[in-house]
Amino acid sequence: MKELYRDHLKANVWVMPLMAVGPEALGWFKQPFKTIEDFRKVRFRTPPGLPGEIYKEMGIAAVSMPGSEIVPAAQKGVIDAAEWGFPSDDLAFGFQRIWKNYYLQGLHQVTVVGDLTINGDFWKKLPPDVQAIIETAALATNFEHYTLLLHRNGEALKELVEKHKVVLQDTPREYFEEFVKATNRVLDKYAEREPFFKKVLESQRAFARLVVPYQVNNHRTNMFLAEGAMKTMK
Repeated sequence: MKELYRDHLKANVWVMPLMAVGPEALGWFKQPFKTIEDFRKVRFRTPPGLPGEIYKEMGIAAVSMPGSEIVPAAQKGVIDAAEWGFPSDDLAFGFQRIWKNYYLQGLHQVTVVGDLTINGDFWKKLPPDVQAIIETAALATNFEHYTLLLHRNGEALKELVEKHKVVLQDTPREYFEEFVKATNRVLDKYAEREPFFKKVLESQRAFARLVVPYQVNNHRTNMFLAEGAMKTMK
């Protein structure tokens, strides 16, 4: 990240990741879909950039539009489905007034990360202890913000389902395989064009090969615990 800002963007800044959120929901649909072929038949609002390009690579009719235009477009029937954020954001946006089919599991924005950006000259003038305080505060903010969103999204999802009669749907399993295949094709294309993009991609893939096998198996413990607990909750 520091290399990107310093060497490629030529920005004189000190930067640190801040307020990570995610994963974002796959989105809201006029009609439920059971297969990727069903998904390909709808006009789907998705973010521009890589997510939109990946969906198009999958054969999805991806439409990019500003956030302020999504709800009016949905009301007019210009689009059949849309993503925006997670339950608390989606509830505030009012998607539940238009569509009732809600899919939480999506891959287009599994993580969204903001930046804490400080002028580089100013940062260098700060005493080391103040720099350490800022770095520690940023790390604490990441944790606090993430746990806050867990609670807030839990409340919002409960309201969506119980008060607004939203139907929580399961994303078909084939979506994930198709999305990953399309993602690799798109990322490989950009890696061939841009050396730094390739460097970042190779670093992330190496990290994933090391960490994902452990993470997947370890997280099964939490999934089994959650499934067992939900069956016994009163």
